[in-house]
Amino acid sequence: MKRKYIVLILILLFLILFFYQDPYAINDNKILSHPDLENILGCDNMGRDIFSRLVLGSFYTMLIASLSVALSVIVGTIIGSIAGYYGRSLDSIITSFIEVIIAIPSILIALGVIIVLKTGFLSMIVAIFIIYLPRCVNMVRGLVKKEKNMEYVIAAKTYGVSNIRIIFYHILPNIMKSVLISFTTGFAGAILTEAGLGYLGLGIQPPYPTWGNILNQSQSYFLSAPWFTIAPGLAIIFTVYQMNKLEKRGKRF
Repeated sequence: MKRKYIVLILILLFLILFFYQDPYAINDNKILSHPDLENILGCDNMGRDIFSRLVLGSFYTMLIASLSVALSVIVGTIIGSIAGYYGRSLDSIITSFIEVIIAIPSILIALGVIIVLKTGFLSMIVAIFIIYLPRCVNMVRGLVKKEKNMEYVIAAKTYGVSNIRIIFYHILPNIMKSVLISFTTGFAGAILTEAGLGYLGLGIQPPYPTWGNILNQSQSYFLSAPWFTIAPGLAIIFTVYQMNKLEKRGKRF
């Protein structure tokens, strides 16, 4: 499996080295032109090279997904650990707050964040962070509740180890595998969320490309220039598929 990924990376590097162009360069003579040796994925509705915009768009999409999910995992792990370990009224307050967020449709959360922060990188990161935070909190909360009754935690309490130290130095290392798997799951979901919001015109606005807003721009040209839509669609499908495979492989070990 490792060889396959190495080959894919080498092929991608080769394509970038020889076919990458200015993703913002407009060419009126190449509007919706077919794929050829100069533009291997064709050109968009403004004559810009689709391959180059996909490559740059992948950077923006991955950056948004990784930052938002990393934040949700970090904050969710802290909140979930505290809720799961201390329980009682603190757990009830945190759980109630999380249930309120879960009850709100994701699109409404995104719209609310965009109304406050306007469209842009920050609003996308904050929106996806809020959407995926409850999942991480609930997962970590459940794991910590189970772990706090284990013998090694009881022994640490007997020796007078502080609660904070027990949480961060004893319990968290034992559940870190599940937390990392949660990151891969959330990452795949964040890519789809960004693509969905971008497709609806709620994500990063042109001229900055992301996979989502490229799909948004291409929808009117699907019949006349299908390569314009197929390229970002395949990029999203392939990346999410590989992340899901990585998640399943992680659960087996």
